[in-house]
Amino acid sequence: MDLQTIIKTSFEVTLAGAFILSIGYFIITAFSLALSRLRNDPEIIEDESLYPTVTVQIPTYNELAALNCAKCCLAFNYPLEKLQILIGDDSNRPEISAKIDAFAAANPRIEISRRGDNAGFKPGNLNVMLPKSTGDYLLILDSDFLPKANFLKLLVVPVIKDPTLAGVQSAWKIINTHDNHSTLMGTGIVNIVHNVLLPFLKTVTNSCVFCGSGELVKKSTLLELGGWTMGALTEDVDYSLRVITHGKRIAYLENLQIKCEVPYTPGDLFRQQMRWAYGVMRAFMAHGKKLFLSRTIQKRTKFAAFCFGSGYLMITFLLLTGIFGTLNLIANALGFDPASAPSSSYTIGHLVYDSSINLLLTCGMLISSIAAGFINGFGVRSLGKLVVASFSIGIICMFFVARGLITASLGLPMKWFMMKKAGNEQAAKA
Repeated sequence: MDLQTIIKTSFEVTLAGAFILSIGYFIITAFSLALSRLRNDPEIIEDESLYPTVTVQIPTYNELAALNCAKCCLAFNYPLEKLQILIGDDSNRPEISAKIDAFAAANPRIEISRRGDNAGFKPGNLNVMLPKSTGDYLLILDSDFLPKANFLKLLVVPVIKDPTLAGVQSAWKIINTHDNHSTLMGTGIVNIVHNVLLPFLKTVTNSCVFCGSGELVKKSTLLELGGWTMGALTEDVDYSLRVITHGKRIAYLENLQIKCEVPYTPGDLFRQQMRWAYGVMRAFMAHGKKLFLSRTIQKRTKFAAFCFGSGYLMITFLLLTGIFGTLNLIANALGFDPASAPSSSYTIGHLVYDSSINLLLTCGMLISSIAAGFINGFGVRSLGKLVVASFSIGIICMFFVARGLITASLGLPMKWFMMKKAGNEQAAKA
């Protein structure tokens, strides 16, 4: 088999893979659009004697935005005797820690947890907070998350109704969507997960995954499964796969949203997506075999796990399709195989037509992002900007995702990256 045939065959195989997954995204998106019309307001239970004890954990590393988050938690209309608020301060900047201490001194309900370093990153911080947490459930909030006063009351409803749940995940509402093309792209990615994928999984498979923040975790289950995996860059996915593998279930409240940010610079967005890709790949490498080969785990649960990881498979196919397609065009243009070289009738118009058809066949994720935006109140005014962002920042972002996947596959380490957050800048000015 000659080189050009190999390139052409590779292009056709990866294009077929991208097309099949894209069809899947079309179906899931249509399903989620229909579901969005049936959403009701979050349910609330008035009898406060039924409410579980909860410890709010706010892990932070040189982030004053944690104080904004803590202020929101202090405003919870949750029974005070059943609520503990912990800030896990891993900061290595004394001036940041001093401001956190001053905030805690002014608000005695805030407790501080420190360990002197950032070993094991976020999961290491969470593990240190575990013995200090008095609640039966843990509400984990990244520093840029801003819950409303009634958020916790609404979040505990599923675990009151079903104490066997391993936890509950809330939906995310991005507050800096329209700042620039980077935030548009970041919002598009988050919206696919929270407004298309997770509602679909909840309805069809009765399963969900934790998303790292805005999540209520049952402490006894977490301790039973050995706590958080030290050094995991996506400790949420790693733990979710362990929960699912042990036959436990996570609930999802798509009608309960919590406000948060996405990175507002291209570099931070690229690093975030690379880190997420690395962490998800490592999680599936660690737990995927046991999950998918188990005879006791339901097929719909395995399907849910596959769907959650399919986005990275889709990106892999899209990248390979682009690479092999470009190589195929170059090979044809240079006439590596005269028999297959383009004739004079193969015009630029033909090239544009073929490329357009391939784009339509593989644009499932873009359609999902647009649809999710409308579900979440994205608005028509940013539709064009989102498309531009997808074909500029989005394409570059795919290469960083691929780098994360390859690095994880090779078993190589990856650094934990600190992201710039507008909340930190606002808190610093205040």
